[in-house]
Amino acid sequence: MLYHIARKLMGWYSLVFFRKSYFTGLDKLPWDQPFILAGNHPTAFTEPSILSGHSSQGRNCLLRGDMFKEGKWSEYLLRKIKCIPIYQFRDGYANIKKNKEIMEYCYDLLGEGENLIILAEGVSKVERRMRPIQKGTARMAFGAYEKHKRKDIAIVPIGFNYTDPNKFRSSIYAHIGTPIPITDFLDDHAENPRKAIKRLTDRLSKEMRKSIIHIEDEKDDALGYQLLEMVENTVKEKALPLLSFQQSRLPEFIQFADKFNALSETDKEQLKQDANHYQEQLTQLKITDQGLAQKSYFNIWSTLALLLGLPAFIFGMVTNFLPIKIGKYYAENLANTLEFNSSLRVVFEAGAYLVYFLILLITTGIWGGKYTFITVLLLPAFGHFGLLWRDAFFLWNEGRKVRSVDKKNIAELYSLRKKLLNLGV
Repeated sequence: MLYHIARKLMGWYSLVFFRKSYFTGLDKLPWDQPFILAGNHPTAFTEPSILSGHSSQGRNCLLRGDMFKEGKWSEYLLRKIKCIPIYQFRDGYANIKKNKEIMEYCYDLLGEGENLIILAEGVSKVERRMRPIQKGTARMAFGAYEKHKRKDIAIVPIGFNYTDPNKFRSSIYAHIGTPIPITDFLDDHAENPRKAIKRLTDRLSKEMRKSIIHIEDEKDDALGYQLLEMVENTVKEKALPLLSFQQSRLPEFIQFADKFNALSETDKEQLKQDANHYQEQLTQLKITDQGLAQKSYFNIWSTLALLLGLPAFIFGMVTNFLPIKIGKYYAENLANTLEFNSSLRVVFEAGAYLVYFLILLITTGIWGGKYTFITVLLLPAFGHFGLLWRDAFFLWNEGRKVRSVDKKNIAELYSLRKKLLNLGV
């Protein structure tokens, strides 16, 4: 029961925290056989939380062992929602020894036809980059095969990409790739298990890379992120649906990053100078790239729509902001690294909202009238409308600022922006 409540709550609240969520390739999941869903690891545990929340079927997830502190409420909750600890050297030798028992448990899950989520990089870091894939995923697949003789086990690659995982109302793009059957490697495994593990890991790395925005060199991060943000700003995404399983713009972002990586150091340096000049001009004129790209959003129709929606926005924000602020406060005080920020915020803000909503519901159900009770039932809808209004107002306001700038300056900025998006060409 707790697992199903937590899973649905995480799924719902991820649509609050993230402005837009894209999950593509779900039709590739082989639900009629055991599989390991192997993904990258930009946050502590936001990825499996969201994935499980938006799935019609439950999943078991392996998470870093230092989150499972014995005797703490967090360990109890994590285990109840089907999370499994996997320990590393930093967790101490006593904990490392537990991994053998844990792996046997995972083999049995796969043997019974279950599925697992594993964050295959082995280390969590907020970045737009795929880190080296660890061999643990392949070892787990072959271990389950050796114990249960199931040849139908598959490894399914998935890439998680964020515009900014720690920014409220950012976007997430997740894509599931083509399943990799272990039958492709069983001959190698019979001859040399280590060779089979390496080949499977290399194949997984290649397939995962197709679904991940990858800036090759860390020193290019600032420039690469700025340019990718400009690419995203170029097209205004529709506010609805909040969760989409249709084709996203992820392939466009991946292709752009690959072209950027291929530039020479000289070209990147020139591009950096142009990008800095572009940003300086925007700052001087007190406008943003998004406003420049979306200036047409400032028009009479959007103005009227915002005015009409203003009362509902105010009501939605006033009645919903308290639990979100409380959850954010506790999450940010507990997050000791950047990677834990969004993960804890989703958990604490969702939990705080659930408690807040239930208290209001029970209180009005006992002492309130029928219409008061109905109003409380509608609070989440008003709150979400308030967020959509807030997003729209931001675009409207940024477009308004651009409209007031001299046309000559705007023309120069458009020209420079086009050059940057063409990577200096």
